[in-house]
This record gives sequence, structure tokens and C-alpha cells, in this order.
Amino acid sequence: MKGFRKRLSALLVTAAMAAAVVVPAAAAGSDYTPVAAQNVKFKKILVVDADANLPAVSFAYTVEIPDDDIAGTTTTLPVYKGVGTPGIANVSYSSSDSFDSPTKVTNYKTVTKDITVTMTGIEFTEPGVYRYYIKETKGTSGVYYDVSASALTTEDDLYRTLDVYVEDDPSVTTGKGLKVTGYIMYDGKIIAAPPSSSSATSGTAITSETSIAEVNGTQANTVTGATKTDNYMNYFSSYSLTFGKVVTGNQGSRDKYFELTLELTSPSDATFTVDVSHADAKLPDTVNKATDASFAKKTNTTEISATANTAVTTKFYLQHGQYIIVKGLPVGTEYTLSEVADGYTSTAGIAASVSVINWDGTDGYDALSDAVSGTVKALDDSDTTTDDGDLQTGFTNDKQGVIPTGVLLTMTPVIVIAVIVVAGIAFFALRNAKRKALELTDADDESDAE
Repeated sequence: MKGFRKRLSALLVTAAMAAAVVVPAAAAGSDYTPVAAQNVKFKKILVVDADANLPAVSFAYTVEIPDDDIAGTTTTLPVYKGVGTPGIANVSYSSSDSFDSPTKVTNYKTVTKDITVTMTGIEFTEPGVYRYYIKETKGTSGVYYDVSASALTTEDDLYRTLDVYVEDDPSVTTGKGLKVTGYIMYDGKIIAAPPSSSSATSGTAITSETSIAEVNGTQANTVTGATKTDNYMNYFSSYSLTFGKVVTGNQGSRDKYFELTLELTSPSDATFTVDVSHADAKLPDTVNKATDASFAKKTNTTEISATANTAVTTKFYLQHGQYIIVKGLPVGTEYTLSEVADGYTSTAGIAASVSVINWDGTDGYDALSDAVSGTVKALDDSDTTTDDGDLQTGFTNDKQGVIPTGVLLTMTPVIVIAVIVVAGIAFFALRNAKRKALELTDADDESDAE
């Protein structure tokens, strides 16, 4: 019996070993090998007025993740919440930046820079669309955010939607492979899924830093009705300050140079262009008698550099009818204009009735009647109660004197009396002469009668 059990045990072991050889083991399941994301760039376009310099201004961005995935259907692709934490740096501008040539907005100047979304360390694990939201931070004074070239003062959505397209990679023969084939950006927050396609071809793998797909490109499977973009466009609005001089009165010297002082406090670092074409760029080597001799050879500057929130003071020199234009002042700039009246009666502003200045170039002489101190405000055509937009101001200097004609007026009665006296003497002399002539005639008649 004992031997039988040993033989049976050996037989079972042999059968088990044979079964193990005959029945193959079940293949274990496997996942995709994750594919790495690449950094992606989009454009930032800053628009400024044609006569303005570029300000020192920065723009900041944040990246957000959608709340939910969007399941794929028979007609749409699956959209997954973005994974990882993309980084995005601020972009800064300064007066030393070069303007685009050609400009991207007709009649304005533009500067275009790249903004990089850093995707280092981010990996995707399934085919589909991975979605992120990018938001621009609003806050710089005088900037209109997310505008178009045709509507620079109409702000739009601060969001962009960044979709990353990930495909199965059929070229991978060992295991399961993926590839990133596209980065597409849309205006606003998109919540719809791209359509699927029965005729789509396999995309080309992106393996290095790339740019957002071109707006006019032929990308397949983009969200129906969404607006593709590859940039943020912002408009930095700026305004001009025109100030002039008018001299009135019969003793006012219209060739006299007056010293005016302009104090500016800008909300940002900036360089302002000064148009002195309607004044003297440089005063004569020898000034006239009415002008302070120390003004000889003084110059009117053509550029003012300002540090953010720090007052900068500049002196100017103007004669009657001259004016200066300071260009490119951002909203929020504080200004104060003062002058040395030098014995004249000084009035802030220049009325149209005494103006000899045509600052707008049309319709004759113009008033310069805005306040001589205040803050630059954005143009608001609907508000007619406050000064906004471009500003025009200055000073009217008056000097009057009485012409010394009083001596002539005082002598008039004496002259009148003298004339009367002379006339009286002449009258009586003539009358006496006639009387004597008559007397002689009568004497001769009597003599003849005898």
C-alpha cells in the first residue's frame, strides 16, 4: 500500500508538469508608456499709439485646470483635464524694445514677444485631448486687455484655452506608445469637445519646444465654432498734453520768453516724446531786452524720462503764440504746469477770444482751457463733464499801461482860451482899423467942402 501511494504521487506530479507545458500562461495586460509634453510658445502683441514710446510694463499669466473630463462619444474626442502644473512667466516691455516692422496694426506701433508655457515633467498616458486654461492678469493702468486690431478699446475675455493633442503611436511595436501631435489655442474658455474623424491621418510627433498652431492652419479635429488664436493683443492707451503761451495788453512784449515748468508723475517707467516744432528748439545766443538774459541758449527738451511714481520736473521757454506737445502720457499720469509771470498778470488757460494757437490744425485758432494741473484720464466720449483724453492748457499773460497823453489833454483849455483871445484881439484890431478909416474919410470930405 505504501508503495502504491508513492507511485500515485509521482504520477500526479508528472501530470501537473505535463499540463504546465501544454497549457500556456495567460498574457498580462499593459498600459501605454507615458509620453512627455514639450514646452509651447504663443505670442504677446502690445500696441501703442504711433507717436508714443514704448512704456515699461509687464503682463502676468496663470494656468488653470478644468474641473471635469469630457467623455468621448462616437462623434467627439475625449477631453481630459490637464495634468501636472505648467509654468508660465511674466512678459515685460521697456523703451529699449524694437518695434515690429511691419507693424501688426495699421496706423499704430506694435511689439511682439513670445510667451512660453513650460511643460517640463508633464506626461500624458492616454490618447485624447488634454485641456488647460490660461488667464491674463488684468490691472495695469491705461491698458486695454485682449483686444483686436479693429477694436483696440473693446476688451474681451481674459482666458485662452490650450488643447494638447495626444495620439496612439503605431510606429511603436514593442508595448504601447503615444505621441504629442499638436497644441491649439482658442479664445475664451472652451467647454466643448473636438469632433472625431473617420478619415484622420496620423500626426507628426512633436519632440522639441514648439509654437501654438497657426490660426489659418489646416488642423483637423478642432472645436466647432471656437475661434482659434495664437496670441494675446493688448493696447496701451496714451494721451498728449499741449501747453502754450499768449501775451496780451498794450505793454505786453510778444517777443519776450517766459519760463514754464512742467512736473509729471507717471504710474510706470516711461520715456515721453516732446514736440517742440511749434516753439524754439534753442533760444538765441543773445535774447531781447524783454527777456531774462540768463535764458540765452536755453533749449526746449525733446524727450522726458520718467521713473514710476516719481515726479520729474522739466523747464520750457515760450514766446507769444508758441506751444509744446508732450506725447505718450499713460492714464493716471499726474501733471502740474506753472510759470514765472515776471511782472505780468498771469491767467491759467487761453481763451479762444485771445488765442493765436491752432493746436488741432483746423478751423482757426483754438482755446487751451483745460486745468493747469490734474490727472490724465482715459477718453470717455460719453462723459462730457470732465476733461479726459488729450489735454490742452497754458497761460495768458497781460500787461497794460496808460499812454502819457494827459499833457495834451491838460493844455487843451489853455489853447482854446488863447485862440479866443487872439480872435478877440484880431476882431477889435480890425474894428478899430475900420473906425479910423471912416474917420479919415469924413475928415477929407469936410476939407473939400471948405
